[in-house]
Amino acid sequence: MSKADAFTQAGKTAVLQNIHGTLQFLQRFPPFNQMENAHLGFLVEQCQLRFYGPGESILKPSGGPVEHFYIVKQGRVVGERPDSTETTFEITTGECFPLAALLGERATRTEHKAAEDTFCLQLNKPAFIKLFALSSAFRDFALRGVSSLLDQVNQQVQQKAVETLGTQYSLNTRLGELAMRHPVTCSPLTPLREAVTQMHEQQVGSIVIVDEHKAPLGIFTLRDLRQVVADGTSDFNQAIERHMTQAPFFLTPDHSAFDAAIAMTERHIAHVCLVKDQRLCGVVSERDLFSLQRVDLVHLARTIRNAPRVENLVAIRGEIGQLVERMLAHGASSTQITHIITLLNDHTVCRVIELTLADKGDPGVPFSWLCFGSEGRREQTLYTDQDNGILFEARDAAEAAEIRGRLLPLAQQINQSLALCGFSLC
Repeated sequence: MSKADAFTQAGKTAVLQNIHGTLQFLQRFPPFNQMENAHLGFLVEQCQLRFYGPGESILKPSGGPVEHFYIVKQGRVVGERPDSTETTFEITTGECFPLAALLGERATRTEHKAAEDTFCLQLNKPAFIKLFALSSAFRDFALRGVSSLLDQVNQQVQQKAVETLGTQYSLNTRLGELAMRHPVTCSPLTPLREAVTQMHEQQVGSIVIVDEHKAPLGIFTLRDLRQVVADGTSDFNQAIERHMTQAPFFLTPDHSAFDAAIAMTERHIAHVCLVKDQRLCGVVSERDLFSLQRVDLVHLARTIRNAPRVENLVAIRGEIGQLVERMLAHGASSTQITHIITLLNDHTVCRVIELTLADKGDPGVPFSWLCFGSEGRREQTLYTDQDNGILFEARDAAEAAEIRGRLLPLAQQINQSLALCGFSLC
């Protein structure tokens, strides 16, 4: 064997020993000790070993969105806030970071420094995303870690908010506990004037139209009344069935306040009927859900969808932050918060697309706007970037190229408008 061959063989042996050693190291710690061998092998293949001296910065807030996942192989990492040198956390052998920032597609809010000679296994973001998709054990570990961090913040915010709100309920509260009064009802043939009089006397914002078995047929709200008055042509002696919203949305008394909040936001409604055994047993309004909030969820969603200009959407983004604080104060979990933020972000994206089409004109091509990443998973936070695509149909490559030429300027304006609204460009 020549010297060159001997060196090559020695190099291969060293690499294999290093891979084997890394595998053995990872198998001592969760979640790696619960992962399938193929997935763990992928992780090891994609990792690079990095060394950091004492006091050396590994990650900092000014570094922009996090691009790597780290596992401490040897040494110790500490966290420091930008405005303080006080240590906020310590990460030791076998532990990993920074899950919340990586999954949130944002910069870390804490500087990570090596407290001593430290070796870290570094995994780039594309490999992290692939591993996240491949391994359920790794995915569950990552999501539990983020949920735990968010829930700690939630508890602090809730405790602080109770001092100012005075009273609170949980968004997990049963709707049956919120609907404390009997619903105001009438028959389909009740004159509109009589129904409105009932609403006024009972001081309610809705009246439910029911059949002889108390099953809900429709609902009439103050919003409907404003429309009737604005039309100026209606006879108030007409039957209310001519003006009611038919087949109103309903939930059971066992559904949660969060279920009602999501339904109201998705459907742009302000009232949810409660039905048990096909009989109306209550009505919950957005005021019942958010009586203590200065910014309510349903009104905010409606304002977004009706914004006349992109500038209005930009101004609304601050209100979403206020809403999140108050939702946390009402006991919303991290999962519920990310779901709500994603819904409001979906409304914002839809409105930006509508405004752009109104400005640029219809491209004459049916297309679907696709959202990937955290928005597609319904896991968005307040700070997110764009991960979009456009789907369209074409007969051949030539037609596809021609359609792209029409759609790309439209897409670029949508991207820029979303960036103004706080969705940073990827």
